[in-house]
Amino acid sequence: MTQNIAEVFSTFSQKLSRFNKSPDAVRAPSPQKAKNEYFEEKLRERGEKLRVSVVSTYKIFRAPFEALGEQSDRAVSIDKDEQNLLKAYNLYKSCMDIDKENQDEIGTTHIKNVELYSPLAEKASYTQGGQFIYLLCWLYFEQNCQEFMPFFKEIESHNVLCFTQAENFSFEDPHEREIFDIVKSEFYS
Repeated sequence: MTQNIAEVFSTFSQKLSRFNKSPDAVRAPSPQKAKNEYFEEKLRERGEKLRVSVVSTYKIFRAPFEALGEQSDRAVSIDKDEQNLLKAYNLYKSCMDIDKENQDEIGTTHIKNVELYSPLAEKASYTQGGQFIYLLCWLYFEQNCQEFMPFFKEIESHNVLCFTQAENFSFEDPHEREIFDIVKSEFYS
């Protein structure tokens, strides 16, 4: 009986060897590889859907009247929001410039916090709805305001617009970082 088992293994090994050498040999993908390919495809699809969505949304923020028409109320609103953000940026930058000019020699007397009350902080679409990233991109790329980055902070149950040095800024939401990177690569690379 031992010889029969050895013969069976030998015969099987010869057939397997011929199969592996055959140009028509097709191996079934491993279940793990098929699973990985499925997830990679789903990630690619998600990435493409996000890219398309970001591009179409940012086109509106980049040029609202061109994208939505001269008579569009939404275009007027977006343009007004962009101008409010630009004014807030310039006001903050002016405060920081004045602070630099007027600091004492050891730097103990200086502006510590600047919080701006802005109509933007009252709009849920910016403070909670995820649309503020598009205003931030417009400010950063279109207006070349890259020294300070805007963000909202809640103080005493209301939001205020704040800025921080660009090198100290980090996106709290990785999704916003992803949107920022897509805008940069699709429009400014």
